[in-house]
Amino acid sequence: GCDDATGAIVGFCDAGPHREEPNSGEIYAIYLLDEAKGTGLGRALFERAMAWLRERAMVPATVWVFEDNPRARRFYEAMGGELAGNKDIVIQGHTRSEVVYVWR
Repeated sequence: GCDDATGAIVGFCDAGPHREEPNSGEIYAIYLLDEAKGTGLGRALFERAMAWLRERAMVPATVWVFEDNPRARRFYEAMGGELAGNKDIVIQGHTRSEVVYVWR
């Protein structure tokens, strides 16, 4: 995603085939610089990624997010994601909890 005024890159979205389930899609990451949050760019990136996944019959689609990231969770819920599970992962010796949202 670009800032229209400056052309600077302020965020990106990465999506593709689900890493574990065939015939499904996954949003691997959406990142925005703080100044780009709340501008609608995240929504635009997400909607384009979901359209791309649907065009390629990669639905249902999922996204994993840290359970203790309320801003991201509110975003995915606002985008229509259905809370569908959770898991613990270990990052550099520390356990973190993640939740998964799904779009059918």
